[in-house]
Amino acid sequence: MAINLMEIKPHKVSRDLSTYITYIYGAAGTGKTTLASQMDKSLLLAFERGYNAIPGIMAQDVSSWGEMKQIVRELKKPEVKEKFQCIVVDTVDIAAALCEKYMCGQLGIENIGDGGWAVNGWAKVKKEFEETFRTISQLGYSLFFISHAKDKTFKKQDGTEYNQTVTSLSTAYDEIIKNMVDIFGYAHSVVQPDGSSKVMLTLRSPDNSVDAKSRFKYIQPEIEFNYESLVKALNEAIDKEAQMNNNTMVTDERQTYQINELDFDKVKEEFEKIVTDIIQKHTDAEMAEIWTPKITQITEKYLGKGKKASQCTREQVEQLNLIVIELKELIK
Repeated sequence: MAINLMEIKPHKVSRDLSTYITYIYGAAGTGKTTLASQMDKSLLLAFERGYNAIPGIMAQDVSSWGEMKQIVRELKKPEVKEKFQCIVVDTVDIAAALCEKYMCGQLGIENIGDGGWAVNGWAKVKKEFEETFRTISQLGYSLFFISHAKDKTFKKQDGTEYNQTVTSLSTAYDEIIKNMVDIFGYAHSVVQPDGSSKVMLTLRSPDNSVDAKSRFKYIQPEIEFNYESLVKALNEAIDKEAQMNNNTMVTDERQTYQINELDFDKVKEEFEKIVTDIIQKHTDAEMAEIWTPKITQITEKYLGKGKKASQCTREQVEQLNLIVIELKELIK
């Protein structure tokens, strides 16, 4: 598949919450899983079984990273894409721990830090963790991550300390998820004047006492923690941004980033057809003098000196696809 930059159209910001990647953390019992289950066509990946009291929820228990990899394969199927559009990860803490355990087994080590630079376990586990969830997102699904909360003390450059409420997820994995998300908030109970409590969601923290952020500049700092309030806050923030910038690039339709996954067998078949057509249309002399050297030059450009396209592995599908693109341009 070739890229054509002339086909790019202006991006529209969607008012549909299921377009976005959301990350909510907080204490148990604040309703995080319940809210996530209200996302359209949601599938809960239950790394911990916190959905027993939620009727009708669509849930898949996950007890190992091997099962997670099976789920990713399932999510690529057209019929699964039709059934689900939001993948809820509850909790991402346990998902990270299982990913780490899986990579330790693959590397033949007990702890991910064993072996130092020779093994480079930390880099490999972070790569596995990040690529798994980015793949799900690129398949067209939205993601909703759930974690717990903890208080943490930080030290400024001048030596003074301050406390901040953060996720319980370890920093290495936490940063990966936060770099992906559009909405990152802290769910917490607030005691009302009458003594009752209400669960609120902090989406921005001006005093930095809570770790929270949003890609939407005008979203309210704090809202009531329920699905309707979150949708309303998102829509108001998007509409205000559009109004402030006289921007009409807003839509009610769900927007997704779709990955263009290459099929190795199809790409290989296309390569073989192009080469066969070239051979059939030219004499042996023309092939020897002009076409074979050109095909060899393009092939070696992407695979290396002395390599042939017929030797490509499935892991080299991107390189083979680039060879096909150049050959198509060559025979125009």
